Amino acid sequence: MKINIFSWMAMAVFFFSACKKENALIEQPETVKEDPLEYAKDSISYSIDGITYSLSKYYSFYRVSNMQPHSKVDSIVKNGYYISGLKDSVLYSRTYGIYDDQNRVDVIFIKTYAKASMVQALILRPKDVMDLFTVGMKNYALDYGRDNIQNGIALNISGGFKTYGSESFRIPPQLSPDAQKNSKFEISSLKKLNSGTYILEAKFNAMLFNEKNESKKLENGYLRLIMDETQFIL
Repeated sequence: MKINIFSWMAMAVFFFSACKKENALIEQPETVKEDPLEYAKDSISYSIDGITYSLSKYYSFYRVSNMQPHSKVDSIVKNGYYISGLKDSVLYSRTYGIYDDQNRVDVIFIKTYAKASMVQALILRPKDVMDLFTVGMKNYALDYGRDNIQNGIALNISGGFKTYGSESFRIPPQLSPDAQKNSKFEISSLKKLNSGTYILEAKFNAMLFNEKNESKKLENGYLRLIMDETQFIL
């Protein structure tokens, strides 16, 4: 039987196609490169009085709290005072503490929510905790722990210095409303990794005050937080 040239060509195309399909079946999947940020850890750096401090910790989240917003003292009995405020709202805060052998910085994220918009965990928390960490400028809450009217950020530095005033109602407020006039705290980046972990970065400067109203200037602040999704159940 004679096979013409066109038959040979058709057979060649057939075998070539079959080989391509077979090769396609054994192709290896494309390797996904691991994000090096998966190995990052919490860190903070800043300068005070010309000295630069750099602190880091693998896991800095350690506290959530509910407080009474718009607090006012109704009465003081002996060593205790009775406080009232907005009954339908709760001030919610999350504290991250980063430290080394000599120094510690607490970074506190603060916001008041209507109770009806929150969910009950160990304490009341926002339905979306990430609402605290939106990118952009944040205020310093000067009355944190006392009047609890302002939302924003509070810093507490080892040595008794912090960005907010005295928490005691027994003495008048120490800080003027413009105490942080030339300060800033900016969440510059919030990235979600493939693992579900969030990486937050922030830049900041601030004035720090102690109970004697002595002040220090904090400059060139940088913060990085690694926030695992499992944290947000609180």
